[in-house]
Amino acid sequence: MYAKVPGYLKSMNADKGDVVKKGQLLAVLDAPEVEQLFQQADADYQIKQVTFERMRNVWRENPDVIAKQDVDLAEAAAKATKHLRDSRWSMLEYTKVFAPFDGTITARFADPGAFIPAATGSATQSTPFFTVMDLDTVRIYVSVPQEAALWANQGVPAVLTARELPGQEIRGAITRTTSALDPSTRTLLVEIDLPNPNHRLRPGMFVTATLILEEHPQALALLPAALVSDKTGTSVFVVEGGTAKRVAVKTGLDDGAWVEVLEGLQENMEVVVVGKTGLTDGQAVHASPYNLPTGKPASQKL
Repeated sequence: MYAKVPGYLKSMNADKGDVVKKGQLLAVLDAPEVEQLFQQADADYQIKQVTFERMRNVWRENPDVIAKQDVDLAEAAAKATKHLRDSRWSMLEYTKVFAPFDGTITARFADPGAFIPAATGSATQSTPFFTVMDLDTVRIYVSVPQEAALWANQGVPAVLTARELPGQEIRGAITRTTSALDPSTRTLLVEIDLPNPNHRLRPGMFVTATLILEEHPQALALLPAALVSDKTGTSVFVVEGGTAKRVAVKTGLDDGAWVEVLEGLQENMEVVVVGKTGLTDGQAVHASPYNLPTGKPASQKL
C-alpha cells in the first residue's frame, strides 16, 4: 500500500500480524499543503457560487440590467471551481489510508514521523506503508515443462503436497494459464487458486504440484529396458515355446519408470527385459523371472 499524496506519517493504527477489515483506518498522513489547497479551492468556489446566484437573481428580476450570457459565464465559473474543490477534497481524503479488503498485515515499512512521498511516478522511490494479504485464498504458480504444456489446461486436476505438511494432500485444479511458454525456460506458467481457510499454506512457501494431465486405467505397461528401438521402429522380444520372437509394439505415455503399450502385446505374454543383446528372432532361450520394481502412478514433479 502506497501514498497517493506526500506527507509526514502522523499515525499508524496497525502493525505486522494484525487482521484488518475492509475500510479500516490504517494510517494518517499530515499534509498541510494539501489541506491549504483544498481550503483555497473551497473559498474560490464559495465566492463564484454567490456571484452566480446574485447575477441570476438580478437577471430574473430585470433581464435588461444584465445579459443572459454573463449569467451563463458565472454559472460555468461556479461549476468549474466546484469540480476543482471536489478534486482537492479527494486528494485531502487520500491522507487517510484504509484497508482495501479483509486481510492480514504481513509487512510494515514506515514509522510515525517519516516522510512518505507520493507514489505517482515510476521514477519516484516511494515508501510503502504496509503489505496486506488475503490468506483465505492462495494462488499457486506452477511452471509446466514444454512436453506437458499442451495438456495443462484450465480445469486439469492438481494435487499439492508440502514438506511442512507430511501426509497431507491438497486437491485443486488449474484456474488459468498464460497460454504461451516462457522463451527463456520453455515452460508454461499455470495458476491454481485454492481456498485456504485454515491458513495451512503461507505466501512464499514451496510446494510440489502433481498435475493429472491424463489417466489411463488398467493400462498395459513395460519397463523401458524391454524396448528395442532401431530404424524399423520399436519392438520387444517375447518368449513363446522356448524361443524368442520379435514383436513390433506401439507405445503411449512414458513417465520415465514405465512405458504404456498400446498395440502389439497381450497381457499374459512373457517379455524379455534383460539379455536382449545379440538376441535374434527365433533363437532358443531359457526364460527366468525378472523382479519388477514396485509400481506407482505416473507422475512428474513440477
